[in-house]
Amino acid sequence: MSWEAVFRWIESHPGLASWVQAVGSIAALGIAIWVSSSQRRDQLKAAEKAAKAKVDALVAVVESASMYVTALGVMIEKNPGAFAFGQCWKLVHKQWLESSIHSLKQLPAHEFGRGDLVRGYFGIVSAINEISQIIDNAVNAGALQELEFVFMCEEVLIKIELVQTIWRNIQKITEI
Repeated sequence: MSWEAVFRWIESHPGLASWVQAVGSIAALGIAIWVSSSQRRDQLKAAEKAAKAKVDALVAVVESASMYVTALGVMIEKNPGAFAFGQCWKLVHKQWLESSIHSLKQLPAHEFGRGDLVRGYFGIVSAINEISQIIDNAVNAGALQELEFVFMCEEVLIKIELVQTIWRNIQKITEI
């Protein structure tokens, strides 16, 4: 078939141009809708990725504080004695725990994006504050007697177990 035959056939069908234009317009509309939809999908994926990255960063701060509290529990379980513990608290652990509390308090809780994460966050903040107060009150009370020290350690270990439980729940939630 030659081009001449094609041109003759097109000239013999005068309504063909209108049909080609109509089909082209419909195709252009379809492509425009598809491009717009594709861009919106990409924007939503980027927004979801950014939100997840933000939550991951917030959770990392909570993880850091939880890990420190766990390390404090390991030290307490080694039963260092009242005097040694008091000195370690004053020289090292108090500042570390206060730093963890400060970092936690700087987090914008509403940006965790889920109620269960927010509740877990507040549970950990509350428990760590209580741990700090319990230890601080005991150490600052003066000469810490061994029996008082044992009771303080038991109370602190219960709070540490609470932090660990909440942290494990946060890990389960964020792994989904």
